[in-house]
Amino acid sequence: MKRTAAILTGPKKFQIIEEDIPAIQPHEVLVEVEAIGLCHSDMPTYLGDSQLGFDERGHMAMIKDIQYPAHIGHESVGVITEVGSEVSDYKVGDYVGFIPAVAGFASHLVVPAAFCIPIPNELPREELKYCLAEPLMCVGNIVKVANPSLGETVAVVGCGMMGLLTIAGLKHSAASKIIAVDVQDSRLELAKELGATHTINPTSGNLTDLVDELTDRLGADVVVEITGSLRGLKTALKVVRYGDLLGSAGRGKILIPSLYAKEETWDPEIGYELAYRSPVLHSVHPLYAEDYIKVAKESIEASAKGILPIKKLISHEFTLDDIQKGFELMESGDPRYIKGIIKP
Repeated sequence: MKRTAAILTGPKKFQIIEEDIPAIQPHEVLVEVEAIGLCHSDMPTYLGDSQLGFDERGHMAMIKDIQYPAHIGHESVGVITEVGSEVSDYKVGDYVGFIPAVAGFASHLVVPAAFCIPIPNELPREELKYCLAEPLMCVGNIVKVANPSLGETVAVVGCGMMGLLTIAGLKHSAASKIIAVDVQDSRLELAKELGATHTINPTSGNLTDLVDELTDRLGADVVVEITGSLRGLKTALKVVRYGDLLGSAGRGKILIPSLYAKEETWDPEIGYELAYRSPVLHSVHPLYAEDYIKVAKESIEASAKGILPIKKLISHEFTLDDIQKGFELMESGDPRYIKGIIKP
């Protein structure tokens, strides 16, 4: 049996290949892939800058020397079509997503059963392509860690798919105000629909002044910086709670769930704001979760209940043959693009 796959043969160069599917081992399952999400975390590898790998000690690390051909794409969901002899938790016909260790834009994947995330079979098959377990888990993780206390203000910097879903999740929290920050007015309109109580376009005025007006000049208690850029981090520092040597201000929290993988020039003002505001910088990548599978299951359930309406944010679908167009669109910054999926 063969599968179709898209492999990265060089910077910005995909090749569609057909290859044999390896026989599954006793602890593995064969999955027919329904969809794979396009993720900005794959962009450094697509551009040829760097990739996630392992160092000489076996720890995850940035690798500058990308080995081609490379398999990227870690947001797959699909249907199990075969199970190994030692697999007892899954059966043929079950819907599954995967932990991010599973990579590949392909029509089929052979995966250790332990890497699978169950998706309720009650979900209509035509809806499975929207149930991207991996990014849903990431958002669930962010919402859990943000955890605003009753009456606190949360700001979300960056209203892409992850930021918008985070706002949707925070709508069900104890926060009194949810401030969406983005330079695209169309994104801010979506943020309002999904639960933002206030929206700010930094190009329309002084961002710090606008947030001060909403927070009695205290700043936001929790900020989610989800642009993955130093400019975004600087923006987050401009709106988080102020420090105070003699009072109770300060000790705000900035969540940083994005991959800061671009080479950027350090802005000294970031250093000053870090000192004067002294927030907690909290990395909330999936590896932070104490129980990845548990958070993923909870996030999938939240999506099914409409708390994390990911389907609403899938703006583009591409065939596997058109994967190049998908990555080019994601790289372009086109404001009409929010989230894309590949249908193999």
